[in-house]
Amino acid sequence: MTLMIYYLAHSDWILKQSRADIVKSLDTKFKITSICPLEENSEEVINIYNKSILWNTNKNIFFDVLGIIQLRKILSKIDKSDTLHIFTIKSLYMFIFASIFYNKEFKVMVSITGLGFLFANTLLAKVVKFLTRFLIILQINKKVDLIIFQNIENKKDFIKYSKYSNKTRIVEGSGLNTKKIKIKADTNPKTKVIFVGRLMIEKGIYEYIKIAKIMNEDSNLEFYIAGKPDFGNKSSISEEELESIKNSPYVDYLGQINVYEELCNYDILIQPSHHEGLSRILLESMYAGLYCICNDIPGIKEIIMKTNFGLLIKNNDIESYVDAIKSFNSDNELSNYGNAKNIINSDYSVEAIAKEFNKIYDEFV
Repeated sequence: MTLMIYYLAHSDWILKQSRADIVKSLDTKFKITSICPLEENSEEVINIYNKSILWNTNKNIFFDVLGIIQLRKILSKIDKSDTLHIFTIKSLYMFIFASIFYNKEFKVMVSITGLGFLFANTLLAKVVKFLTRFLIILQINKKVDLIIFQNIENKKDFIKYSKYSNKTRIVEGSGLNTKKIKIKADTNPKTKVIFVGRLMIEKGIYEYIKIAKIMNEDSNLEFYIAGKPDFGNKSSISEEELESIKNSPYVDYLGQINVYEELCNYDILIQPSHHEGLSRILLESMYAGLYCICNDIPGIKEIIMKTNFGLLIKNNDIESYVDAIKSFNSDNELSNYGNAKNIINSDYSVEAIAKEFNKIYDEFV
């Protein structure tokens, strides 16, 4: 029996980067159709998914009226025997807006991979949450049958906000394709420190630049930044700030890198993120053999504690990062790498996460 599942996301990058390997590893009885904008990653998405439906929504606008109207038309064509699987809170909000006064008959599940901008400690996020909360509370238990979280704290925070009371599950991560990751062979003569991620306030880019500036005079250290801004996101750095980073004497800006191939060229990952679902770049860096120094938050601390590999920094304290980098000793810090690698393979790999989703889909549909 063939079972149709629709993956909905407001960006084709989400359905390529975090989901492509899972889709390939699912039981063949599940036929997955993508619903997303077809932009930079369109070729990969079209090739990976059984079918692709174009959703013309502007990912840089939170309340995209035209996108919501088109989504409503797409939803009306989903058969009642099928399942809709939504990724990210923004896509969930757009689904709820699109399905107002619409009696959905198909089943709906949501993967919340991080609470994102809406739960950031900013005035704009607080205003948006306040203005939309009544609608979310009114609709979410009518529209959503299952929510999958990546950590317990995100689950608690979201349920407190939304009053969601239907089924929930915890699935730790989106699945790491460990076969693609090149393993670090040796440490560098000069310790190479790197930040990898979107260049956003909530990812800790400002903290990282402060660390690099403080340690600029240490000739045994080199600091790198890999990633690009997300200019449509309110948390993104500006174009002027990007130019400043490119011209900075404290860091080398790499742009986007192939993390599978290139992470192994560095020694330390710094992750001063303000919030995470379950950090993918932490798992990738750890598996590649980097020592990881990270903010002590949900979505990060679970990985560090389970693997006993890396260091947690309380309250994102800049001086503590500086002290940890100064005291880095590759022989001591990397001694537990083999155990960490085994845990990632068993708990966070594509195979492990696909197995979880096969079970969920079997039970759900």
